[in-house]
Amino acid sequence: MIILEPFIWRENHYSYHLTNIEAMEGICKNGLIPLVGDRSKSVGDNIKGVFFFDSLYLMNDWIERLYENKDIYQLELLRFNLKGRKWNVRHCSEYDEFYLFNKVVQDKIEYLRLYDKSGTFLPLNAPYYQHDEEIRILWNSLCDYKPLVKNKNMMEGEQLTFNL
Repeated sequence: MIILEPFIWRENHYSYHLTNIEAMEGICKNGLIPLVGDRSKSVGDNIKGVFFFDSLYLMNDWIERLYENKDIYQLELLRFNLKGRKWNVRHCSEYDEFYLFNKVVQDKIEYLRLYDKSGTFLPLNAPYYQHDEEIRILWNSLCDYKPLVKNKNMMEGEQLTFNL
């Protein structure tokens, strides 16, 4: 599908937004607000919008493009439904950029947690897209948001665990 003008989905269609944990307090309080932030400027964007991607398979591309020097444990993946929302695309030479014109309110946003069968937390770049039955993909409401805490002094191989 080639989209040249603003578009509105008439059915459920989830999209994804990658951010760092430092931004989560503001997102939990105010939602996703259209901005031209430092990350946008770093890749040449000057459009005031909420940028997103519409396939989980693209997440690692976004991590590499925008957060290549960031600890994976310092990133959060958010999702929201595009149904009934007006959005646009900017066609670039290497990729297309999708963005919303308007804010996404916090009660419409969820955050991702990945766990293995034993309840051990998995980072965002875990190969969960292989449909491994041992991996649990959980989307949580922002009203229940708890940041991941990973001590940089953790021993090599030590796991983060949570009760499910």
